[in-house]
Amino acid sequence: MPQRRLRHLLWAFTVALGGLRLFYLTADFPNNTVWAVDQAKFTDEGWWGQAATMHRLTGHWNIPGDYNPAIALPVWPTLLGVVFHFSGVSIVAARALAVGLSLGTLVVVYLLVRRYGGEMAACVAALMVAASPFAFVFSRLAILDSLLIFEFCLLMLASYAAGERMWRLAGLTVLTTGMLLTKTTAAVVLPAVGWLAWTAMGKSRGALLRVVVALVVLPAILLQAYAGLVGWLGYGADYHYFFGVNRMSDMVWGQSFAAIWKVLCDCLWIDPILYPASVVVLVLSLTWLRRLWSNPLFAAAWIAFLSQAVFLFRRSDDYAPRYLLMMLVPVVVIVVLAAGELRGRNRIAATIAMAVIAVSTIVNVVKIGSYVARREFCFYNAALSIQKIVESDAGQNKEMVGISASQLSLMTGIPSINDAYGTMGLAEKVRLYQPGWYVAWNGIGPNERTALANYRMDPVASYPLFDDDERNLLILYRMERVR
Repeated sequence: MPQRRLRHLLWAFTVALGGLRLFYLTADFPNNTVWAVDQAKFTDEGWWGQAATMHRLTGHWNIPGDYNPAIALPVWPTLLGVVFHFSGVSIVAARALAVGLSLGTLVVVYLLVRRYGGEMAACVAALMVAASPFAFVFSRLAILDSLLIFEFCLLMLASYAAGERMWRLAGLTVLTTGMLLTKTTAAVVLPAVGWLAWTAMGKSRGALLRVVVALVVLPAILLQAYAGLVGWLGYGADYHYFFGVNRMSDMVWGQSFAAIWKVLCDCLWIDPILYPASVVVLVLSLTWLRRLWSNPLFAAAWIAFLSQAVFLFRRSDDYAPRYLLMMLVPVVVIVVLAAGELRGRNRIAATIAMAVIAVSTIVNVVKIGSYVARREFCFYNAALSIQKIVESDAGQNKEMVGISASQLSLMTGIPSINDAYGTMGLAEKVRLYQPGWYVAWNGIGPNERTALANYRMDPVASYPLFDDDERNLLILYRMERVR
C-alpha cells in the first residue's frame, strides 16, 4: 500500500476514534477498570467547574467560606464560564469542551512528532493517542487534565520555534503561565519544554539564560503578581487555603523503595503494552540505539516522563490514576520514534516494534468499543431523580450540601456547597446558607453528624452507583432544622 494512502487510512481511524469521545457524554465513568480508584468520576468535575456553575446560577463565582479552587486555578473555570454563557449549565457542554481539547491534542501531537520524526511517525503517534483507553475515559470528564495535556503539547510544539526574537520567548512565557494557572503541578514537566527550546536555540549559554527567563523567571513573576492581585481583591484566604489543603505530606524516606516500586507498577495504568515497551526502548537506547538521544523530542519525552515519575514518588501513595495522564504522550513518542529508528537499523527488530504498536492499538480499540457498548447512565439518572425530588418540594431551600453536591449542580443546575472543604467549617456554612438537602456517599460520617446536630436528616432516596466500596451508594437527605 502506498504510504500516502496508508497515512490517509491512519488519519481516518484517528478521526473515528477521536469522534467516539463525543458520543454519550452523560454516560458514567466505566466500572471495573484499572482506574476505578480515581475519585474524579464523582467529585472533580463539579469542584473545578463550581465557579462557572455558580456564576451562571447565582451571578457570583465565589462562594464565601466554601471551596473556591478557581481563585488559584482560574483558566479552566474561565473557559467553562464562556461555554456556559451560551449553553447554560450543562454537564454535556462541560464534557464536550474537555473532549474538544483532547481532540486538539491529537492534532498538536501529530505536528510535534512530524517535526522530529517524519510524516508516518506522526500519523501513528496521533492514532495511538486516539486509541488509548486511558485517554478516552478521562477525556470524557470535565476535569483539568484534558486542558493541561493540550497546553503541555502545545508548549512543546511552540518550543522548537523559540529563537532570538522576543515575541517568541514572550509566547512561551504566556503559555507557561497559563499552564501553571491551569494546574500548578504542571511545573514538573517544564524541564522537558526547556530542553526542546534550548536545543532549538543552539544550546548556547545565552540561549540557556533566555530559556530560563522565559520559562521560569517571568512566569514566577507573573504568578506572584497574580497572587498579589488576588489578595488585593480580598480573596487571599481562599487562595492560601487551596495551597494549604493541597500541600504534599512529608516524605517517609524509609519507604522509598516501596514508593518507587509502586510508581513503576502504577505506570501500567498508562498502557500495559506500550509502557513496558518504552522501558525496553530505554535499555536499548543506552547501548544499541544511542542515536535516539540525538533526537531532541526523544530526550524531552524521557525528561517529561521521569520528571512526572519523580513527582509521583514524592507524593508516595497520595495520587490518582489521572496524575499519570501527562505521561501518555511521552510514552507514545518514545515508542514511535524508536520504531522509526529501527526501520533503518534492523528489519526484524523494526517488524517486532510495529507488531507491538499494532497489537497495542487493536487491544485498546477493543477496550474502547466495550466501554461504548456497555455504557451506563446511573449517575446522570440519579442526578435527574434528585433534581425532580428537590424541585417538587416547594417549601424547602433547594441548595444542596455534600462532597459531590457540586457534581450534581453541574448536572442539574441546583446550587450547592461543599461539606468537606472550605475556609468555613460545615456547621458554620450550614448556618450561613441554610441548605435544604444533603447528599452523602454510604451514609453520613460522625464528623458531619456532629456539625449537623441541629438538623434532622431524613433519607429520601438512595442510588447504587459505581464500583468503589467506600462510595457506591449515593443517599439524598432532606434537612429539617429542629433547634
